[in-house]
Amino acid sequence: MSGVLAAIVFCVAIPFVIMAMLAPSLKASAPKTRNFRGVLVYNGLGIVWFVWLISFWVGAHLLATLHIDQPAWIRYLVPLFPVLAGSCAFGLFDDWAGSNLTRGFGGHLKALMRGRLTTGGLKFLGIGFLSLFLAISLYYTGAASIPRVLLVTCAIALTANLMNLFDLRPGRAQKIYLLGLALALCLIAAFGVVQLKGFDLVALALVGLGPLLAVWRFDLGEQGMIGDAGANSMGAFLGFLYATALPEWALAFVVLVLVAVNLLSERVSFSKIIEGNRVLARLDAWGRKKDALHALDAEAAVFAAEDSRAERGNDNRTAGNSNEAAGNDDKETAEDGKKVAEDDNNSSKGDSETNGNTRGDGVETEVGE
Repeated sequence: MSGVLAAIVFCVAIPFVIMAMLAPSLKASAPKTRNFRGVLVYNGLGIVWFVWLISFWVGAHLLATLHIDQPAWIRYLVPLFPVLAGSCAFGLFDDWAGSNLTRGFGGHLKALMRGRLTTGGLKFLGIGFLSLFLAISLYYTGAASIPRVLLVTCAIALTANLMNLFDLRPGRAQKIYLLGLALALCLIAAFGVVQLKGFDLVALALVGLGPLLAVWRFDLGEQGMIGDAGANSMGAFLGFLYATALPEWALAFVVLVLVAVNLLSERVSFSKIIEGNRVLARLDAWGRKKDALHALDAEAAVFAAEDSRAERGNDNRTAGNSNEAAGNDDKETAEDGKKVAEDDNNSSKGDSETNGNTRGDGVETEVGE
């Protein structure tokens, strides 16, 4: 029971309060970006994972200082610290210093092959190496353990990247994370690979929900976004749960699915798939502020009307230019016709004069004879 209380205090309550107090500062000074509607929002909610990590660390050491036995869920999550810290740090660097000129895993890989390391490429390599370090520290016991080490590495790194691919609409990545967390907890309970049950499993659920609850309202309200820092951290957390909760055969299947979905994202738009399905679209939009949606839709309607008027104006100007060009063509045709008529008259007059002179010469010749 003390483990549940520690989880509520250090992993839920403290991050919630700190993010509520920090949000105005982020709104005032954090880098801004436009979301899918074109609305300007601040990018920095992902820093909640740093707040969560520090609070977690303080709580764990406080329990040790007070000579209180650490709950099993704390000992279970401690090895994940470097991966989460790196995911948040690399993600935050990409959020605040990255460029949109290079996108997707393929784009970052091509840039790396040309000798240029992008911020996105640094993030992927960093999370990958940290995942490998974690897998080695937990599972490497010799050559026979290498497959498990590689599977754990791929599971964490690919889930971190996949979660970032879903972070394209307010709240979407967090909803995917919530479903993934629920499934992971069920798998932990079902397979028993991780020895967590009872209050420890409840505490783990609360710990995983902590960062989500702290920023949910800001993300769904389209005030800020979790960015790569938040999405990659959520993915790394989920990847760790799956990598440690599943037996090797099940983990191999999960990794194959992760590889396929990550590769598919290079060619297919997940947003189009979601928006093309009525049920998925409703779930995707669930929880967003309706007032914000109506205001933004009205704003979009205004922009659409302005664009429509501009297009009509362009069409009218184009039609006017066409009529003017046609008038100029008619004028030129009339002038050419007039010039041709004058030339014909001059030609006829010259012919008449020539014929008259010839007859005169004849008469004069005839008379002279």
